Amino acid sequence: MQTVFCWIRAMRLRSLPLSLSGVVLGGAFASFDHVFSWKIFVLSLVVGVLLQILTNFANDYGDATKGLEGALRQGPKGVVSSGVISPKKMLRAIFFVVALIVLFSLLLFYVSFGNNIWAWSIFSVLLLVSIWAAMSYTMGKNPYGYRAQGDFYVFIFFGLVAVAGSYCLYGGSFYHLPGFPACAAGLLSCAVLNVNNIRDMKSDAVYGKESLALRLGDEYARYYHVLLVLSAFLCWLVYFWVMLPNTYLLLLILYLPLAYSAYKVYTSRETLVLDRQVDITAASTGIFHIIVSIMLFMK
Repeated sequence: MQTVFCWIRAMRLRSLPLSLSGVVLGGAFASFDHVFSWKIFVLSLVVGVLLQILTNFANDYGDATKGLEGALRQGPKGVVSSGVISPKKMLRAIFFVVALIVLFSLLLFYVSFGNNIWAWSIFSVLLLVSIWAAMSYTMGKNPYGYRAQGDFYVFIFFGLVAVAGSYCLYGGSFYHLPGFPACAAGLLSCAVLNVNNIRDMKSDAVYGKESLALRLGDEYARYYHVLLVLSAFLCWLVYFWVMLPNTYLLLLILYLPLAYSAYKVYTSRETLVLDRQVDITAASTGIFHIIVSIMLFMK
């Protein structure tokens, strides 16, 4: 039983709502455009869960093997660094999850595209790149997460791919592609990563992990955070104003927790406060996306 809880801890379940909310949004926009399919929706959620678990396993393994989680680590330590799960077992688990992702993705592509070879080709490449991105954030000889490139990939895969990519699985029209919501989801996902990196700046500097926050410096990393949250708000404002009935603008009230959290990130230098804002930013983003999705499903 203790081993089971250790693997659940390694999965970092608190990160799942944020990653899945983008996929849910993609399905909600498909429903809004009357091209929704429950089979595609469920399979895309399964693939989304597995990709997030792969990311968390790979990050746990990569940070531990590179010695990032030493005594000066300010955030929570992973299970490999803590000695709870061995690196060899974690590596086997990573490749097992990769196999599951490929299996369920092929089933998803078959349900979505049938015999459309062009769609198969495009999404197969996207799948391989997604797996590479999930593993290469901290794994490998030259991980991009250690070269201040994490925000770029988070924006692409948690925003554009999660929302617009999952929408395309349903065969929705290119002209109805939810570009602004996809950008908003990516920006808010970057905000979650940025809070995490602001919290860990001191230890990252010691252990040689160069995040974008560390490269920007303490003050400008906080300016960047406010810019991310504000830009995402503007993306949603434009989309609601142009594409949806004006009543949807009332949903922007749900943005208040994100705005308050951004204020706390900007003003606070305390590790415990910043650690709390990681959860608050992620949870507030996920809740906002889920409620918008429910409204779109009900339309």
